[in-house]
Amino acid sequence: MEEIRQAWNLKAKDFPRYQEGQKDNLEILQFFRDCGVDFKNKTILDIGCGNGRFSLELAKEAREILGLDISPMMIEILQEDAKSMGFLNIKTRVGTWEDYEIKHAFDYVFASMSPALNNKENFIKALSSCTVGLCYVGWGRVRKSSFLEGILKEHGLNLELPVGLPNVLSWLEELGMQAPPFLYKASTITKTSSVEKAILDAEFAIRVHGGKASMDLIRDYIKSLTKEESIIYKEEREIGLAFIAV
Repeated sequence: MEEIRQAWNLKAKDFPRYQEGQKDNLEILQFFRDCGVDFKNKTILDIGCGNGRFSLELAKEAREILGLDISPMMIEILQEDAKSMGFLNIKTRVGTWEDYEIKHAFDYVFASMSPALNNKENFIKALSSCTVGLCYVGWGRVRKSSFLEGILKEHGLNLELPVGLPNVLSWLEELGMQAPPFLYKASTITKTSSVEKAILDAEFAIRVHGGKASMDLIRDYIKSLTKEESIIYKEEREIGLAFIAV
């Protein structure tokens, strides 16, 4: 668990911070609103909140938000941005979802691309923590990255498709629950990365895949791809959205 915490602290160094009116965020929240979700004056638990991508947006409407994350550095950034934006309705906690003690239920649980919900037990715990529903954003059925696939292969690893919406739909079926409204969103992105950021991304990917990063291998690999002090590569991915009423 400490290795995972260190990996996310590493990611926090260059993880995109909240930006007002970010298109992807607004489209995701609109999906939930189209499902009948109303965040106004509600209490929300944001599991795996990171540096506040959604907590800061939802704080405009919610009565209170608790952001939970394993990374102290991510939480520190969220606290800084909440303070600078004048939000007094965001509370934070550093810790794992497994260890979090549910003292009271929230109106909504929100989880976006969070490894905390990567097994059925943790997913059921999230469902039991809300009185209205779970807003779920996770991986879909596709994940490809020529850059990450290459550096992982150098370390004897394969790029994995994390637990995501297909798993959630299976768990709900096993629980005898009705299939929720859901949506898959696919995208292909051409990324341009500096050498420094590429090194951080490679090290993070290796760590979360359970490997030990060789900085010599990483630097040699990135050097072979670098043109004019940057690296350009494509990523394909699909995310899955679902609102699960309880």
